[in-house]
Amino acid sequence: MGMVYAFVSVPSLLTILPLKMAAFVLAMLIIFYLVAYIGNKKVVWIVTALWVAMLNALAIYIANFSDGYDVFYTLSVILFWTLLRCCSFAHFCVDAHFKKEQLLKLDCLAHFLGYTLYFPTLANGPFLDYKRYIVVLKEKNVNGLPGQLKSFACELVRIVFWWLVLELGMRYLFVHYMAMVPETAKLVKSPFGRHAVGYFLGQFFFMTYLVKYGLGIAFSRYDGMQPPSKPQCIGHVHYYSNMWKRFDQGLYEFLFDYIYHPLVNANYSKFVSTVITFTFVFMWHGCQTEVLIWTVMNFWCLIAEKLLKHLMRTPFYKRLIEKKLGLQIAQRINAVIFSQLFIVAAFSNVFFIGSPEIGAFLMLNAYGAGFVNYFALSFCCYCFFQCSELISMQLWKPNNTFEIKSKIIYSFRIFHYFQKKKN
Repeated sequence: MGMVYAFVSVPSLLTILPLKMAAFVLAMLIIFYLVAYIGNKKVVWIVTALWVAMLNALAIYIANFSDGYDVFYTLSVILFWTLLRCCSFAHFCVDAHFKKEQLLKLDCLAHFLGYTLYFPTLANGPFLDYKRYIVVLKEKNVNGLPGQLKSFACELVRIVFWWLVLELGMRYLFVHYMAMVPETAKLVKSPFGRHAVGYFLGQFFFMTYLVKYGLGIAFSRYDGMQPPSKPQCIGHVHYYSNMWKRFDQGLYEFLFDYIYHPLVNANYSKFVSTVITFTFVFMWHGCQTEVLIWTVMNFWCLIAEKLLKHLMRTPFYKRLIEKKLGLQIAQRINAVIFSQLFIVAAFSNVFFIGSPEIGAFLMLNAYGAGFVNYFALSFCCYCFFQCSELISMQLWKPNNTFEIKSKIIYSFRIFHYFQKKKN
């Protein structure tokens, strides 16, 4: 089956990309399979860092030429996603103590090629961890083919619906044009109209990835894998840390499982581990000015959020606020504080989605348009925070239970998988 997945992608790559560009994909696959054969984590990360540096240098070089830029953009997206998959496979082999004889067998090569060249997630994502790829859900076997087809059809209908909403929205709301040409955004005189530009930039960005990731998730789920969840609507995000956990769950799992958590286990401080993680985020997304601003603002917003949450868990704060004023007043105070942090974090996304110019313009509009405007914005964000808090209590509790059960299922199935391999 792995070879079938690979053979579906190979003709597509050869059709879309010139032969010289397709050779980059082949070279990456060969190199990382050799890295997995070596079986050393340091070698895995050295090779990963070299590939990230090379892809960024190549992007800067090619960006100066207009001819064939669209083809190169497709190649770079495929390479960056394939890089994560190759890195995940190599880490899995090292953690599972794969024997070199196993990696020389055809079935292991088939797993590698099927995973790294799986067509539904090849260019549009989301990132599918290798552990998710090799696990087949029991529910799919129980439902049978009619149940699978019905679920798959429903997912496709939902994706097509949101794709139509996205196309209609972009046809009649020209916020993406405003992001490219900030002078047009200045024609919007109302301060809240300018806030709406930033909000709809985020919503269209969310719907774009809902469609892109939704296709890969629907197909991989139909094939029996357990992909990550679809992106969470930004209208449900009030703690910005949830944006990292819920918007791109696959990328978050990669960052946590392969970078942050191993560094913390190696006795690095959480601050240093977070810095290294966000450095990789910056390098992987491309070394551009808007990406740097977005990464730095995200980093400090998350650090501030962690510090505030730590402060609110201290006995002094609980004794001073919660016991004397009551839980309801304490919740309102939390909403006032975190809504201020949310305003900064939300505008940081505009730099990433749009450009530094539109990001700076909208931030100046928020903080430089007078006290009345900022008070009204803060009040709206306060109400937004309270509503999202109530929604999250009901929305994510079942999913958290499901995720815990899923991890237990993963552990047992992977254990039995290797037991069979050893036998």
